[in-house]
This record gives sequence, structure tokens and C-alpha cells, in this order.
Amino acid sequence: MKKILFLFFSIAILFTSCTKEDDLGKSLIDTSTPELNDVDEWIRENYTYPFNVEVKYRWDNSEVDNSKILTPPAKADVIPFLDKMKNIWIDPYVNAGGIDFMKRFIPKQMVLVGSHNYNDNGSIVLGQAEGGRKVTLFDLNYITFDLSEMDSYHKRKAMEAIVQVFKTMHHEFGHILHQTVAYPIEYKKICTGYTSNWMNFSDMDAKRLGFITGYSMLNPDEDFVEMLSTFIMSGNEGWNKLIDDIYIYDENWKYDTAAENIAKAKIRQKEKIMADYMLQVWNVNIYELQAEIEGILAEIKGE
Repeated sequence: MKKILFLFFSIAILFTSCTKEDDLGKSLIDTSTPELNDVDEWIRENYTYPFNVEVKYRWDNSEVDNSKILTPPAKADVIPFLDKMKNIWIDPYVNAGGIDFMKRFIPKQMVLVGSHNYNDNGSIVLGQAEGGRKVTLFDLNYITFDLSEMDSYHKRKAMEAIVQVFKTMHHEFGHILHQTVAYPIEYKKICTGYTSNWMNFSDMDAKRLGFITGYSMLNPDEDFVEMLSTFIMSGNEGWNKLIDDIYIYDENWKYDTAAENIAKAKIRQKEKIMADYMLQVWNVNIYELQAEIEGILAEIKGE
């Protein structure tokens, strides 16, 4: 009898608990639809809908290194920057490799930061990629695309900043491609001398050793994507000038033509392997890609 009464009592409590509607107060979770401004709408139309990309430009501590002093980009600079990134990076690859190619490999999240990102050794981080899914870009507040009123010196400096930031995007995109399908191992055998102390070498020092930039001396993967991004963003004439202007002197301060030819040949070897890899694996002609981007940069410069 006790068991029956206890069971009845328990069921009564359970029934009462289930049917009683307690007032838990207002939810702390905001489930309302966010209000979109003109920047948000533009991003949706040009990045989110066609490529399924999220672009974050509002400040979010969870997306950046909180040990660094960083600031968000100016709202007025976001659309001009993203528009030029589409022109200089996304659209040329769509034209070269097809829309499905770009949809597959484009990073699905981009975080924009306005300020410089300094390392402890004084070097500046221009961009960071995380597993091919997220890219963080810095320095947006120092980039302008209106060069119309600038003298030749300031126009040159403005173009250097533009080329550098979009070279970073091509660099990081190159990592995504070679991490998906590796470039030929023969590439890694062309040069020795990879070092973690790359910052002690100027770009010209590096070229004399067969590397295109100082940073490309870090390891073969960085070498490959530095070659790719530098090639794409230099234009045909600029690329050839980078190689032709390699000068090496012997101990008597005379031109060491033999050493110069070896250094130039190494870079040309890398160029051929890189071009063949991009065409055969991804159906992307990097010479056509280079030419298209060169024309866009010339328009920005006003040439």
C-alpha cells in the first residue's frame, strides 16, 4: 500500500511540474534579425551570396590576437577595399579557373583589421590564414585607391601598399592550392639555404641566392607562394626586371656574371615548375592571370 501511495504521489508531482509554466524571465540571447547597413548589404550581394563568404569588419575580440594593439577598419574604407579585392584577386581567378574553382577554394571567412600588426622582432604581419578557411587582413586604414590628386612620390607609395596587401591574398590563396594538391617535389631541390633567420636577408640578398624575396627563404612552401604572388602582382615587365636586375660582385667588386646567371636560372626554373603546376593541376594560366591584374593596377594608377 505504501508503494502504491508513493507512486501516485510521485506521478502527481511529475504531472504538476510538467504542466506548470514558470516565468524564467527575458532571454539573454538576442534572436532578433540583425539590422543591415549599406556595407552589410553590399557584402551579401558580392561575397556571401555568390561565394558563401562571411566578411567581418566590425570589432570582435574573439577573431584577433588580444595581446596585440589592433583597431578596426574605418567603415567608409570597407566597400572600396573589398571591391578592389574582388577586382584584383577573386574575379581574375574566376576568369582563369572558373566560378566553381573559386567557390571551392576561396576562404569562407575574412576578417578585416584597420591597423598594423607588429611582431616582437619589428616585422609587420600583413595577413594570416587559418587552415584555408579564414583569412585576416591588416593595414586597411593605410590603403587608399584615390590617387588622382597625388604627386608621383605619394602615388608610388600608395601603389606599393595596394600591391602588398593583395600580394598577401594571392600568397595565402597559393597556400590553399598547394595544400590541396602538392607542387612537384623537384621545386624543393632547386635551392638550398632555407632558414628561419630569413629576416636577416634583404630581397636582393635573397635573389642572389635564387630566392625571389627574403621571406621565401623560410621554407619551400613559403618560397612557392612568394614566387606565385610576386609573379602575379609584378606584371610582365616588372617581373622580368626583378630577375634582370640581379647583380653579384666578386671579391674584387667586379660583376660575377657566372653567379648572376646561376641565380637567375634558379628563379626561372621555379617559374616554369610553378606555371606548369598551375596550368596542369588547376587549369590556370598564370601569364594570362598576370596580364589581367596588371591592367587593373594600371587603371588604379591612372595609366
